[in-house]
Parts: sequence; C-alpha cells; structure tokens
Amino acid sequence: MLSNEITMDIFEDARFQFLLRTKMHDDELSIGLKGHLVTEYLLNRIIDEKVKNPEKKKVTTYSQKLSLMKTNSLLPPEILMNLRLLNSLRNKLAHKLDVSIEDNEMVFYSTDYGRAIIKPKKGQYPERYYLRLLTHGVLTQLINHMLLALKVDPRWRNSTA
Repeated sequence: MLSNEITMDIFEDARFQFLLRTKMHDDELSIGLKGHLVTEYLLNRIIDEKVKNPEKKKVTTYSQKLSLMKTNSLLPPEILMNLRLLNSLRNKLAHKLDVSIEDNEMVFYSTDYGRAIIKPKKGQYPERYYLRLLTHGVLTQLINHMLLALKVDPRWRNSTA
C-alpha cells in the first residue's frame, strides 16, 4: 500500500522508460511495440497487487488482461478504451507490412473532458509523433489511476517487460 505521497526517481517512471526506450526509433512499429510492453508491465503490476485469485492471475494475452481489469472493475471505461486503442494500433503495426496510422482516427478518452480526436494530418507530422503522444497520454492516465484510486505502486522495476 502507498501513503498519500510517493517520491519517484525519474528512472522509476514508466513514461520516462517509454521515452528512453523509443528515443532512437523513427519507425512506428518499434514505438507501438514498446508502448504496448510498457502498458502491459503496468497492467501486470495491477494484477499482482489487486487480483487475489491465483487462477485469474494466469492470464497471458493483453486482451485477457484488459478483460480481467473490466471484470474486476480495476480500470474505468475511459482507460480501458484507450488501452484497447493502443492494442489495436499495435496489432495493425505488428501484423501488416506498410500499414499507416494516418488512416486511423484515434479517439482518446479522458475521465475529465470526454473524448479528444487525434486525427493525423497526412504529411504534417510523422505518424510516430501521434503514436508517442497517444501512448504518453495513456501511460499518464494509467499511472494516475494506479496511484490515486488503486493505491498500487507504479514505479518501474527492472523486469523483462
């Protein structure tokens, strides 16, 4: 359990870990895969802390983890929708050659402001900027929810995630 205050070294912040791991990548596939892995790391932290049934902890896929979060009311619908969007983009990037995220309207759901549509404009900015923005926003939501609502320590630990 956490007290009301947490002090984190920057290296313990998952957002920093995401930026650090993608700083040398110009391709959307690497950014999408690494963002997916960092969010999955945080989902695993929630499962380890909040799911008491050992059988339910045996989920292996990202989709199964999201279903477990929903079933156990561990994440609000807005965060779940954003994680599903990241998962969908990751799957498109990982399973199709020459896929463009410019063709996808990215709807970011906020617990405070409703929804924001992120529509990449062809040729204005590289697609990777939009993917980084979306991933960073989702990580911020997830970390804030872990800290404030779930009282789960979101600090990054050396892991295989």
